[in-house]
Amino acid sequence: MPTSSSSTPPWLDKYVAVIDSRVSELFGTGGSTLELAVKGALDGGKRVRAVLALLWCEAISGGYEEAVPVAVAYELAHAAALVEDDILDESQSRRGEKSIVEKHGLRFAILASNTLLAQVPREVAKYGSRKSGGETLRVLFDLLGESFGSAVLGEFLDLEMAEKDSVSQGDYEYMIKMKTGALVAASSASGAIVGGGVEGDATVKAAYGFGEWLGMAYQVHDDILDIVGDEGTLGKPIFADIRGGKKNIVLIHALELSSGEDRRFLRELLGKKNGFADSEVAKVRSLLSQYRSVEYAQGVAASYAESARRLLETAKVGTTRGKLLELSEYLSSRKY
Repeated sequence: MPTSSSSTPPWLDKYVAVIDSRVSELFGTGGSTLELAVKGALDGGKRVRAVLALLWCEAISGGYEEAVPVAVAYELAHAAALVEDDILDESQSRRGEKSIVEKHGLRFAILASNTLLAQVPREVAKYGSRKSGGETLRVLFDLLGESFGSAVLGEFLDLEMAEKDSVSQGDYEYMIKMKTGALVAASSASGAIVGGGVEGDATVKAAYGFGEWLGMAYQVHDDILDIVGDEGTLGKPIFADIRGGKKNIVLIHALELSSGEDRRFLRELLGKKNGFADSEVAKVRSLLSQYRSVEYAQGVAASYAESARRLLETAKVGTTRGKLLELSEYLSSRKY
């Protein structure tokens, strides 16, 4: 059973260290502005996609080593996507530090993102030396291309929804499925495949579905923290979605239930660029409490996480099942 604590699983550090070591080998030297921007983009982070690739490989083969290249590939792709996300959102901070675009400027941020993406196919190409390299490469590159294309679509939909007056929960769910779920799903399935799984078999399908549901739960929880989290703990300003005019699940729920003055107040805050008064923050949180919008969103995140866990009930994942369950609980109840 998953734990009820949101503390970091004690075994997680070992897997994160494996990814950190490889990333340091790739980008650990050099002091040019571009190299500093690339290293800054990779600093910190939970390595969620990479760790899931390692765990699903371990679930099938008994070891995680074969999945290191593809795990690193997805970590680099994710880091590049975060840089682009900060560019699009004009974010000033990330993980308690200045964002790459804020620290190094737009031009170097774009180049840093491209540098990270350039290494992604080189990591995946390492599987070409396997006996079944041709077919493995075909599947891995197909998953990579499809998932990154979905992530780009998700970013577009997120921005498009910010311009709309009305957004449904279904719109939101599809957007986060593309924006976050796709990369987590593909990294999980890729780990299963390099561990010996066959495209389309039950375990690979379970890995994909588990990652997709967990990625969606992760995004919902991230959206909740954007409104009720602590800035010091999060390492970035709260209300980023409101500032960008974005309608996450908490705001969608509140807007659907509110009317009159309350709805006008929430709508007027959407897209406000010059910060929020303490009284505005307090009123938003009071309204969300009144309409129980945070609790509703927490229920949505919990249902997604439960859907992910149900896929493990019949999947052949051996002793790795406990780690996958524990990771799903941690990611859907974390404080940052």
